[in-house]
Amino acid sequence: MANRAVGIDLGTTFSAIAHVNKHGVPEILHNAEGDRITPSVVLFDDDEVIVGNYAKQSAVVYPDQVVEFIKRHMGDPDYTFVYRGEAYTPERISSFILSKLKHDAELRLGHRIDQAVITVPAYFGDLQRQATLRAGELAGLKVLKLINEPTAGAFAYGLNNPDSEKRVLVFDLGGGTFDVTIVHIRGRVIEVVATTGDHQLGGKDWDEKLITYAAERFQEKHGLDPLEDLAAYHDLRQKCVSAKIGLTRRPKVNLFYDFKGKIMRLEVSRDKFEDLTAGLLRRCQLLVYDALDDAKMTGDDIDTVLLAGGSTRMPMVREMLKREFNKAPATDINPDECVALGAALTAAIEAARDAGEEPSIDIVTHDVTSHSLGMVVFREGNLHNSRIISRNSRIPCEHTRDDYATTHDGQTTMDLWLVQGENEDPLECNVLGHFEFYGIPPRPAGESRLAVTYRYNSNGIVEVEAMDLRSGQTLAHRLSPGNVTLEDLAKNRVPTQVALVIDCSGSMYGQSMEDAQTAARSFVERSLQPGRQVAIIAFPGGVLTPPTADLERINEAIDALTPIGSTPMGQGIRDARDLLRPRAGVQRVFVVMTDGHPDDPDEVTSEIHRIRTSGGRVVAIGVGAQVQQDFLRSLASRPADYHFCNESVELEGTFINLATELTANQ
Repeated sequence: MANRAVGIDLGTTFSAIAHVNKHGVPEILHNAEGDRITPSVVLFDDDEVIVGNYAKQSAVVYPDQVVEFIKRHMGDPDYTFVYRGEAYTPERISSFILSKLKHDAELRLGHRIDQAVITVPAYFGDLQRQATLRAGELAGLKVLKLINEPTAGAFAYGLNNPDSEKRVLVFDLGGGTFDVTIVHIRGRVIEVVATTGDHQLGGKDWDEKLITYAAERFQEKHGLDPLEDLAAYHDLRQKCVSAKIGLTRRPKVNLFYDFKGKIMRLEVSRDKFEDLTAGLLRRCQLLVYDALDDAKMTGDDIDTVLLAGGSTRMPMVREMLKREFNKAPATDINPDECVALGAALTAAIEAARDAGEEPSIDIVTHDVTSHSLGMVVFREGNLHNSRIISRNSRIPCEHTRDDYATTHDGQTTMDLWLVQGENEDPLECNVLGHFEFYGIPPRPAGESRLAVTYRYNSNGIVEVEAMDLRSGQTLAHRLSPGNVTLEDLAKNRVPTQVALVIDCSGSMYGQSMEDAQTAARSFVERSLQPGRQVAIIAFPGGVLTPPTADLERINEAIDALTPIGSTPMGQGIRDARDLLRPRAGVQRVFVVMTDGHPDDPDEVTSEIHRIRTSGGRVVAIGVGAQVQQDFLRSLASRPADYHFCNESVELEGTFINLATELTANQ
């Protein structure tokens, strides 16, 4: 089985595939065109999908049919490429690249390939890693493992330097991503000490600087902007990429470009190019410092600087590294190929283990997390990132917290927001999602205690599970289907439905009803805002308006409040509960106002229990001396949600305060 496993460097601009041959040596597999690397470019041509050189060359002629740099969109749920009415996700487009590599390797080897180790930037987060796994599966591959690109490069280097002890800094600057990783190689053990990076920084950004410069010179000369035309942009890109490559070997190059019959010859020196892109190199340099700080090392502690990624061929990169570390980077391994070779070695090991065989390669790697994992908590009026697992923890790793408890009677679900990142502000981190654990046995508030385990698996992918400590039952969980975002929570934009359940018994006749109507109008005027709906329910009288944001309709319902009989509060609350059914991402608040005692206290208690156990909030307002305050207080979700009023002014003030509080803590 091991010979059916390959290592794949799925790159932003170029990809490569390798295997371990019968002699135990990793080698690159040429594609069908005879090249060692394949452009990560996809062309949609009628019913055919073409990957590689022809697709890259077609970008000028068919710019609307070509997809490049798809790796930068991995894990982005909002990105799709649409061709002939069909939307293609980043993982599906990436699967076409993987399928091309797989197909060509099978032709080269003469047998089927069905297993692979795929490399990812060390700084890829959970969403990008999961998307990469899906891409491999869509290409018909069993993904044995995801391995960080710098770790794969260090693996290949370690195989070439057995039985040595070195501290290696892997500087991995590819076409679209950048990682810097510090690795301790001790004989056959490769241990990652620290890693950081930027998956939106790579050779493409150097290209864009030169493209912008050339376009500005063309516009100065001819008054035309080639960047406004997609085909012209792709043509200029190709010429600028060629110029950039030329500048790695020569001090200056000539860039020839024509657009709409106008011609420009532009001389570009290496000094000018390096001046244009100095800020990009500085970003790389600062991340190198960050990695050294995380590893508690200085440049003098580094024995070898290893290059990975084709963009490290730029002289400015190598000169910067030589200045920082007082030594030239290692050149005994091809930066375009070392990642794929390391992945092939990992594939051979993983495939052997998967088949229950002894791996022929005895090198062991220990990788680390590239991002801290945290949960979102509410503290001092703001959302915070409470970090659970720190960045640069060795993977696989996990941490369990057993201090979670239910907060209301009969609670059967628990919500949890997870983020990746170092910032205290969760909105500055990568939001992994809103998880909903369900199946908690219904018990009184606080009696269900939960243990939640947070985990990074060997692929660097996040896993989370919760257990009910009393029963020992592992709870099922799902991503919440609601549309509420973390930003909505932070900025008080959570959709909310409010039911005003108002006593219309005979004792409310006259001034009492007028006071109740005035208070209700004041409440609505202050609380109605985007995302807020209000329903009016009378008991007796039933539903006067379902949830709506139409102020005129709500006021008409309030005007229709009429004292007509007894106090069937249970019926009114049941009507409200039927109206405001639980919906993912929507908060429900039930405001019950009465001046007396209900005719049906048992039914009231039962209905309130159903509301509270389904996550609804109950606010109880008592008016006048006849109110049984202890009973009403028992209905409220929390002590602060019970209010008692003696006078009409006080009643209106209570509703105004409630509206203000709901708005502030939505």
